[in-house]
Amino acid sequence: MKKRIALYVRSVLSLLHMAAVKLFNIRGFFSEPVQDFSLGTRFSLSGGGKIFLKKHIHTRRNVLFDADGGTVRIGEGCFFNSGCAVVSKESVLIGDYTSFGPNTVVYDHDHNIRSNLSIHDSGFVTSPVSIGKNVWVGANCVILRGTILGDGCVVGAGSVIKGVYPPDTVIIQRREESVKTRENINGKDVVKVD
Repeated sequence: MKKRIALYVRSVLSLLHMAAVKLFNIRGFFSEPVQDFSLGTRFSLSGGGKIFLKKHIHTRRNVLFDADGGTVRIGEGCFFNSGCAVVSKESVLIGDYTSFGPNTVVYDHDHNIRSNLSIHDSGFVTSPVSIGKNVWVGANCVILRGTILGDGCVVGAGSVIKGVYPPDTVIIQRREESVKTRENINGKDVVKVD
């Protein structure tokens, strides 16, 4: 009974939150009325950016949706754990029933490091990101510009991905581990590599 009451309260608060966001972003924010957003979910629209949300999207604390001149489209039933961010300067599309572990970020742009200007002033290079339906992205992942994840993909925790991955692909990035011991011999430090 308590869970049901909490769900209703969150739904009403989500509806009020979306109404306030819509009021200040009347031309760029489009959402189905049935959502389950935490109060810490933030929406940022600038430069003509647009956010489209289908129904039953669930967010935990400190989730950010940022359309900075780009478009963010999120499918029905998606889940964003605490600390996730989706930032678009061109286009980010996320399919239905896709889930993101904590602290995962999705960017459709990089700094233009080939410019003669400072990195801060050089602008951005953009490419659309498309994430299919029923995708699971583990904790602490970074999805970079130009990435296409097919339906049913699984991305292992801690992965940094950029590329095209066909449906039902499991992406796990293994990192080489180096274990060292530090010893002090005759007042000098010596590092042994195992």
